[in-house]
Amino acid sequence: MNFTQLRCFIKAVDNSSFTIAAERMNFSQSAVSKNIKDLENTIGVTLINRGHHRISLTDAGKYFYRVARNVVDDMDYTVAYLQSKRNDPETLLRIGVCDTPLEQSVLPLFLRKLREAGSNLNIQFVFVLNNSIGELLNHHVDLCAIARDDVNVVDDVQFEHLIQGQVVVACPPDSPLAQKKVISLSDLIKQDLFLLDPNSSLNVQVNFQNELINHMGMDHIKFVQDFLAMNIYVRGGWGYGILPNFIADYQATDISYVPIDYHDISPYGIAYMKSFTNESVLKEVITTLNKAITEYLKQKNK
Repeated sequence: MNFTQLRCFIKAVDNSSFTIAAERMNFSQSAVSKNIKDLENTIGVTLINRGHHRISLTDAGKYFYRVARNVVDDMDYTVAYLQSKRNDPETLLRIGVCDTPLEQSVLPLFLRKLREAGSNLNIQFVFVLNNSIGELLNHHVDLCAIARDDVNVVDDVQFEHLIQGQVVVACPPDSPLAQKKVISLSDLIKQDLFLLDPNSSLNVQVNFQNELINHMGMDHIKFVQDFLAMNIYVRGGWGYGILPNFIADYQATDISYVPIDYHDISPYGIAYMKSFTNESVLKEVITTLNKAITEYLKQKNK
């Protein structure tokens, strides 16, 4: 087994075609087919169902694809990192993000402050919405923006607190709840509410959601997969959204966010593996992120 075989297999699966895989790898179709057949012979398992026009994975192929993808991605990241160290004094740093409105506001400030300070960090952002902790554990990212609840159960992960978590209500600006300074649980009774799916990687308010459901039942509650869908429903006047403050879009002019009278929830911050030993880089990132967040909060409160 070798990386050429793995790359041929992955490229064929990604494109559902040996022919397209060959074109994109600048190989002949026969070379791609032979590499994949040699891979199957080495493993002793059929990975791909071959059809006349398209291909599909066997059950073993589906499992092997996930493993092979991680192996090849890890190697590519490693090679890129080593090449950057050889050819450039910059330090490559991969940061996992979920593309929340907060990150869209804070991260440009973070990059600007790094540039102003003359930093030699080469920052690469990696979108990790569906598997934040997995991307960190698999070393696809060096640091990850995440809620602490997601890493508490993993012994090998460290966490640096950036923002204290709080439950807020997303309200249309002209709605009755938007006029309040703080919203109570009783204020939400018989209101149409949108909650984040409990399986969402961004959902750190499970305890509150359970209390809310126990208090008012499910008649007026719907679940959405992410904060973007929630914002659409709120903007459309279909109800109120319940979410953590660190994924709220405070720059939006057509949504107001009002805190709920509830204790603080899991904070938001930066997670990293204990094996991450570059303390000076970590300190630079945390310090600069805190400065960016402070500036963002000042702008938000103006």
